[in-house]
Amino acid sequence: MSHLNDTLWVWREHKIKLPELMADGKPWPKISIVTPSYNQGQYIEETIRSVIMQGYPNLEYIVIDGGSTDNSVEIIKKYEKDISWWVSEKDKGQTHAINKGFEKATGDIVAYLNSDDVLMPYSFRVVAELMMRWDINWLTGIRSHLNPSGSISTVKKSPRAFNRFLYSKGFNLSGFLGFNQQVSTFWRRSLTKDIKWNETLNCCMDIDIWLQLSKTTELFSVSSILGLMRQHKEQKSKTVCTGLREIESRYDIYNLYSSKIRNVLYFLMLTPGIRSLLRIFWCDGKGKTITWSVQKNDWIMEVKTVY
Repeated sequence: MSHLNDTLWVWREHKIKLPELMADGKPWPKISIVTPSYNQGQYIEETIRSVIMQGYPNLEYIVIDGGSTDNSVEIIKKYEKDISWWVSEKDKGQTHAINKGFEKATGDIVAYLNSDDVLMPYSFRVVAELMMRWDINWLTGIRSHLNPSGSISTVKKSPRAFNRFLYSKGFNLSGFLGFNQQVSTFWRRSLTKDIKWNETLNCCMDIDIWLQLSKTTELFSVSSILGLMRQHKEQKSKTVCTGLREIESRYDIYNLYSSKIRNVLYFLMLTPGIRSLLRIFWCDGKGKTITWSVQKNDWIMEVKTVY
């Protein structure tokens, strides 16, 4: 049962029907989604439906439940014909569950979706088409929230482009240029198949991975909402996670600039004249973004500056 209202797209009666092949005649790439969950019976049904109701032809969906004591397992069983693999057993927490899920994943493109968040009805189609068309390894959408009223809002400081060097040095952490939202981020499984998600991190396990990817991989941005982070008073980011201390305390391990150096450089980035010199002599600040062109009636690739 929907806890917002029955107009949320996931409650449509039938799955979306996509063509058997992509527009270019090629097969849809396999997408693997992992959902870690524990006692999220209030929300998990909408999460599951946001995955399976897209009707994506080549989907692998994996649900890792940590031995929930609420009605989560009952809901998972309700949809198990559409779930590739699931388990409900005691684990060591969210990051452990993510590791368990990705060990099972076999898709070309992967992501994880927390059990209180939802995807958009077109997410898989757009992600597959764009990543295959431009041979993209790492893609993210506009940071967006699903509010308790059932409305969607975008995050005020949501980056529209990312520069790999600036990202790798810590400028996309909070307080600077803004980071990519986990629920809206997809990547090639080949990038992380040999990487273990850090189970000592309780909150910033995603940013830990993003920083590793930024050393070698460019993050592309699409000007579209791909996923929604649900806002509610019990959400982990409000009740457990406070800031980015897990990352900042290890800045030397990630080879980030120190927060002091970042603060100075960020101030200079915002200063006309000096900003131009920084772009010439330090970092060009360019990032690639994909936007919809009304004139061409198609997606186009653009190069934008992030500061």
